[in-house]
Amino acid sequence: MGRLKSLLLVFIVIVMSSGCLVLSLNPGYDDTTIGWDPNLVGDWVDADDKATLQIDRSEWKSYRIHYVHPIQTGDVTAYLTAIGNERFLDVMPLRGEDRGAFLVPVHAVLHLRLDGDRLELTPLSYEWFLERVRAGRSVPWLDAALDQKENILLISPSSRLRDWLRIQSVDGPAFGASTTFARKPGSR
Repeated sequence: MGRLKSLLLVFIVIVMSSGCLVLSLNPGYDDTTIGWDPNLVGDWVDADDKATLQIDRSEWKSYRIHYVHPIQTGDVTAYLTAIGNERFLDVMPLRGEDRGAFLVPVHAVLHLRLDGDRLELTPLSYEWFLERVRAGRSVPWLDAALDQKENILLISPSSRLRDWLRIQSVDGPAFGASTTFARKPGSR
C-alpha cells in the first residue's frame, strides 16, 4: 500500500494544495464514457510548483502520465471521461504492474479544462469531505470514510460517483484549488 499511495500521492501533490487525498475505490469513468483527446498528449509544466507532466497515449484509450515533482517522480494511468458538459481525468496507479494481492488500485478524479496550450486540473476538496466525515454528516449519494492516515476514501459505485459529480459545480466547495500547466513549446 505504501508504494501505491506514494505514487498516487506525488501526482496528487502536483494538483492539490492540501497534503491529504480524496480517493475512490471505483473509477469515475465507465466503459461507455471513456473519451480520448489527442490534445492532452504532450509535455506540460507548472512553473509555480516546478512540476512537469509528460502525457502519452497508452492502450485502450488511456493515457500514461510520467510526472516529475521536486520530491519524487513516477508514472500513472489516466482515463478521460465526460460527465454532463464537464470532463474529468481519472488517475490511478500504472496499469500492467503486479502489486500483489493486498494492494487495491484507487482512483483520484480530477476536473479537467483544456484550452489550447493551457491545462487546468482541479481535485476534489479534501477539507470539504473531511469536515463532513468528521462531523458525521453525509455526502448525498456518496459513502465516504477516513483511512488510518486520514485520507478520504469514497466507496460508492462508479454510477453514484458519476451522478454526484454531474450535479457539482466545479467552482463550488466540493472541489479544491486548481493547478494550471502550460504546454512546453513543440511538445505535441
